[in-house]
Amino acid sequence: MRIYFKYVLLAGLQWLAMRGLAQSASAKDDAFKFADSVFGRPAFLFETLGPDIPADMQPVLIRMNNAISANKEWFIEYRNKYGGSGQALPYDEHFGISREDYRKVQHMETQPPQLVVADSQKVAVSKDHGVIGFKSEGSTHLLDYLFIDIQHQRLMYGGDTIPYNGRASADPSNPFGKWRGYSWRLERTDVNASLAAGKPTARVIEVDLGLPQIPGKTYIRIEYQDIKAGVSTANMELIGYIR
Repeated sequence: MRIYFKYVLLAGLQWLAMRGLAQSASAKDDAFKFADSVFGRPAFLFETLGPDIPADMQPVLIRMNNAISANKEWFIEYRNKYGGSGQALPYDEHFGISREDYRKVQHMETQPPQLVVADSQKVAVSKDHGVIGFKSEGSTHLLDYLFIDIQHQRLMYGGDTIPYNGRASADPSNPFGKWRGYSWRLERTDVNASLAAGKPTARVIEVDLGLPQIPGKTYIRIEYQDIKAGVSTANMELIGYIR
């Protein structure tokens, strides 16, 4: 279910998050001071957010996800063939669900469900030579690849240094809810590989950190995408609250 929603729902949420970015030295100082205040403790509770899916649609999405997972090569070719039109993918029996069920899935895409707390886990915070790191105790370990060097004002994820992007905000109409804070973003394109294949090879990593309207919580979002010769090889997103 999560794999499928990575394709059809969470990817579609990106444009819904309206944000204003303004870069300055003082804003960057504020961003790392804020990060230091959030993680200046030995541990915290992390609440993972996920779509609030109607009970009758859950088995439908599971069947579709299983069918796509069992036919990955077919799905990649099908998506590359029809996905560039900007329209929803046409129905195909390989989806593993009926045409009517697929119409319901498409309706969910046009009106994405709100995000709710789907899971929670304790996360330990470490500080090695001034660099903040994390160790998750649950099944989700995407936070463990995040490192924050407060003194040198560097944020790293999975070995990549993510440049500070500016102040960020989202209004109440987006699925994440209203929040204000800061954003770090890396966009790296392998020009030679892209030219050789005639299709893009790139990596996109974004980390958002801020305060939502909910008291006592901090909002965090981590997006990680890898594209090789026009084909997505990694497409992950973690959204949640720090308590």
